Amino acid sequence: MSLMALDVHQASVVQQLIVDTPDLSRLDVVRSQLGAGPHCCQAVGEAGATWLRSILAQEPLDAIGSFATSPYKALLLRGIGLCTDVATPRNGFLPDAQCVLDFDLLHFGMLRLLGVRSHAVEYENLGKLVRNVVPVPEAAGTTSSWGADVEFSWHTDNPNWPFDDQAEDVTRSVPNYLAFTAVRNHEQASTDIVCVDHVLSLLSDWAIAQLLRPAYAFGAPASNEGFDGEQRVMPIVERTRHGQRLRFDDGIVTAQDADAERALALLRQALRSVAGIELVLRPGDFFIFKNARVLHRRKAFQPRPEGSARWLRRVYGS
Repeated sequence: MSLMALDVHQASVVQQLIVDTPDLSRLDVVRSQLGAGPHCCQAVGEAGATWLRSILAQEPLDAIGSFATSPYKALLLRGIGLCTDVATPRNGFLPDAQCVLDFDLLHFGMLRLLGVRSHAVEYENLGKLVRNVVPVPEAAGTTSSWGADVEFSWHTDNPNWPFDDQAEDVTRSVPNYLAFTAVRNHEQASTDIVCVDHVLSLLSDWAIAQLLRPAYAFGAPASNEGFDGEQRVMPIVERTRHGQRLRFDDGIVTAQDADAERALALLRQALRSVAGIELVLRPGDFFIFKNARVLHRRKAFQPRPEGSARWLRRVYGS
């Protein structure tokens, strides 16, 4: 994997764990222990965590276990090398008869090791836990995780909610984590991230003071198919004892007064100037980031023919 050249603000953003190609025959034992499906995420997570402990050395296991409290904003595990002959789902959902159990063992096993609890949201993805991030023809022209032909510019997922420590229900808050496993990516389309601290370092104290005010109205993202989007007025930037956090999605935020509008324009200008870190995920990669500590984007790309297009599986976590 090659990362773009990083400046001092970006150098410690992504923790990379490169694993020597493991003996995947151990998966046969795990599958047989789980038995025939359907499987619940708790059982898959427990089995996946046991499998990962058997193939990973202690150093990466320690790094995984401490990620949540570490200064790193993202973690990439590479080298597992899973593959599947299941076709990329055209409409975003796998048929009931199809299964990608090996990827789910990696995905939910890693979440278990990380101490991250997965959750679904009722207003997206038909309330299903795993979002298949794939090109869906009906989503053409939209800034959605099911899009491809339009750039999904720098954003936070579900920024139209309070942060989790301000919400009564984690499913109605900004997700703490986005976790992905990559099934295929022949197009070499990257998943880009940029650290919030770096973005804010490009702004004046005056602009940040304006972004800290509850002077910005947020609607619902295009990917929230099942929710019409009650607007909420909130700050873009918040400061906590753990650091700065940010909510943003250019297409759904509007300023409520002149100073807020000027600060929002300066933020947009700063985001246009940053390159970020480009990560081209490969089959079997696991990638997780802290959703309020980084912004992420996906540039426009041309999908491969039906059944072979880019396919990531995403889960929200807290």
